[in-house]
Amino acid sequence: MKRMSTLHIYVGADHNGFSLKERLKPWLERRGIVHDVGAERLLPDDDYPAYAAAVAKAVSTGRGFGLLVCGSGHGMTIAANRFRGVRAALCGTVFSARMAKRDDHANVLVLAAGETNLPQAKRIITTWLRTAPNQRQRYRRRIAMLERFHSR
Repeated sequence: MKRMSTLHIYVGADHNGFSLKERLKPWLERRGIVHDVGAERLLPDDDYPAYAAAVAKAVSTGRGFGLLVCGSGHGMTIAANRFRGVRAALCGTVFSARMAKRDDHANVLVLAAGETNLPQAKRIITTWLRTAPNQRQRYRRRIAMLERFHSR
C-alpha cells in the first residue's frame, strides 16, 4: 500500500485488544500517522468506553480514521457510534470491511481480538483503507439520514 502522509489513524484498545493493537502499530505507522489513545500498557481492569470515546472524538472532528480493538468488538462499536459523525463498523472479514467503507462510509473500523489474528487484521485493515466511499447520491442520502438521527 502506498504511504499517504496525510492519513491519520487513531487507535485504541482495551485489555482484550491491547496485544493485537500493539502488534499492528508498527505496520500501521508505515501507512500513515498513528495516534495511540491507549491503553499505553496492559491494564486488566480498564474500561473500553474510554478508548472508544477518545478515538470517536478525534474522528468526529474529521481529523482521520479510527481503529478500535476489544475482545468481541461489540462494546467498542456501540460506544463509538454514540458520537455524531462517527460510523463505526465491526468487521471480521475483508468483504465486511469493503462494504462498510464503500456503502456505509465507515470511518472507524472495529476488530474483535478474540477472533481476529494478525494476518487477518492486516488484510481487513488494508481493504478498509483502500476502499473509497461510494459517492453516488443514494449512498450520500443514507449517510445524511444517519446524521439526522443524532438530532432526535
